[in-house]
Amino acid sequence: MRDTGVVRSRRIDIVDDTFVDADPALVRAELDDTVWADRVWPHVHRTVARDRGTKGVRWRVTGQVVGEMEVWIEPWWDGAVVHHYVRGVRGPGAPRDVARRHTLRWKRAVHGLKDRLEGKSL
Repeated sequence: MRDTGVVRSRRIDIVDDTFVDADPALVRAELDDTVWADRVWPHVHRTVARDRGTKGVRWRVTGQVVGEMEVWIEPWWDGAVVHHYVRGVRGPGAPRDVARRHTLRWKRAVHGLKDRLEGKSL
């Protein structure tokens, strides 16, 4: 087998920002709902590393992603910008596209949250 010199990176860096027209405390309450959080992130085990109150939560994560994950809630006008960060590496047995899957799962969840808190439904 020939060495192509291509190194497949296991590094995962995800950054996402979503505006939610709702009080930051309401957004934070969703993060405390373990049923909701487990549906959003079934591929990682979360351990709180820093609880920032209404400003969000930072977790240590293991599973398909190993590293840290954070949701930072920034008050903005009459609502909040919900920042989501993931910094880590693919865990053992994780699919190559785990970062893409994580991002899509998060976008569905945060937009569902946005619709609920803003009183919109499709």
